[in-house]
Amino acid sequence: MGRLAGMVGTWLLLSGFYDAQRIALAQSQAPVGRQSGGELLEFPSFGPVPGSDDTRMGGNPGAFDGGFSSPDIGIIGGTRRVGRVPHTRRPARVAAAPSLARPSALQLPSPLPNFGISPIAPEQTEAELTSMVDDEGPPDGLTLDAAIERMMAANLDIIALRHEIPQADADILTAGLRTNPLIYFDTQFLPYTPFSPSRPGGPTQYDINITYPVDVTHKRQARIRVARTAKSVLEAQFQDVIRRQINSLCKAFIELQAARINSMAAETAVREQQKVLDQARRRAAGGGKEAVQESLDRLAVTLDKARDSLIEARDALNDAQEALAVLIGAPPEETETIMPRGSLRDKGPTAPALEELTRLALSHRPDLVAARRGIGRAQAEVALQKANRLDDVFLFYDPFTYQDLSSQKLKSATSWVVAVTVPLPIYNRNQGNIARAHCNLSQTQVELASLERRVASEVRLAEREYRSSRDLLVRTEKTTLANQHKLTVRNAKAFAEGKLNEDDYLSHLEDETEAIRGFREALIRHRRSMVDLNSAVGLRILP
Repeated sequence: MGRLAGMVGTWLLLSGFYDAQRIALAQSQAPVGRQSGGELLEFPSFGPVPGSDDTRMGGNPGAFDGGFSSPDIGIIGGTRRVGRVPHTRRPARVAAAPSLARPSALQLPSPLPNFGISPIAPEQTEAELTSMVDDEGPPDGLTLDAAIERMMAANLDIIALRHEIPQADADILTAGLRTNPLIYFDTQFLPYTPFSPSRPGGPTQYDINITYPVDVTHKRQARIRVARTAKSVLEAQFQDVIRRQINSLCKAFIELQAARINSMAAETAVREQQKVLDQARRRAAGGGKEAVQESLDRLAVTLDKARDSLIEARDALNDAQEALAVLIGAPPEETETIMPRGSLRDKGPTAPALEELTRLALSHRPDLVAARRGIGRAQAEVALQKANRLDDVFLFYDPFTYQDLSSQKLKSATSWVVAVTVPLPIYNRNQGNIARAHCNLSQTQVELASLERRVASEVRLAEREYRSSRDLLVRTEKTTLANQHKLTVRNAKAFAEGKLNEDDYLSHLEDETEAIRGFREALIRHRRSMVDLNSAVGLRILP
């Protein structure tokens, strides 16, 4: 019996794992609500501050605006590699035109010769699949929780943005500073020539003056309220940055898990294909038939393709390691040692109902919290602009005025002065800024309502994708894969009994490979949907 075709079938089975990176890339470019989008590496920024009076229309044309969101480099490592064997379905066997010499004969392609080796047991291929899917990685590998903790402590982008919080504290300090009083000295009635009875004047006067501004409209308190509400908005925005970065980290972690499985499958495929070729050469030694040599050449080409795919798979693994290393702040020398620890299977409880998920999202999403605090900031801005309608009142105090009467042979005199300077709000009562602050408040309220609708929609789409991907995964594993496995068992038996030729048997094995590929795609899709649902709700409700 021909074991050669069975080992080729094992290679076809393992090739089903080679599309991990291609599938992940296709999912990342899928429409909203079906798969998650965005770049694998996100350069975080706070974005527009809710409740501020900054324009929502973006930067001025032609202006240079650098920042974290400027680079758009995508995946680190250049062109994204997929690390898979180029896969095409074997074309159906089409009968050629009948031969003129032998009208009843059909020109058929040369099948792989049977070297007397029986096909591999389908139960072994199923065990290969189960072991790869359920393999949680090395015991000392990096878990998702450890990766999140390390990112929070060492990610340079997060560390840089964290400096915004003490800067907001500095803004509060600045807003609470009082206006400095003024003190000056002056001399009056200084004669060009001495005063005399014929030219009376003076007396010469020396003054020390203190001017103290009085904030009668409480502008300082209004500035402090604006600065404090701005800090609270900034804190919520920082939490939203963390939410988005954790989402990016989880996706990068899944990418690394898939790339690791690809690399394992590629290594196994090369070993198995090498065994097939070596055993075929031993069996065919001394045969000398042209068909046998052609089959050996075809197996050698297949081995070369498997080796090329192994190189691509390892490159894809290195790319995934590089991407995760940047997110967790790992040094370059540690990058190639990063391996994931954890299963791709959904082993936790199911997600709550849609109504509960929506309630949690509307209550806990940091961007919604920032938007709600932004309304408070906008209201504080209105109060500040109203307080700015009247400038400070200046209290003038002259504690010491000295009048020199020595020229009149009289005793000099001292006195003091007090006065108040009040600005008259006749022309400028800050009307424009007050109107702008009111418009900003209305705009912030509308933005909050819009964001609440978008968040609820995002939760619905994420929940729908979660339920759909879970049902697809169960259906694929319990029905499609199981039925295909039964069919493969029958085909393997027919091939062993000589009732099925090699080409037809390989074609049936490719059908099983497609089923296995569909199962793995469903597994990755469901795992990503869990991450997207956590991000949509703003809480880690799924593992």
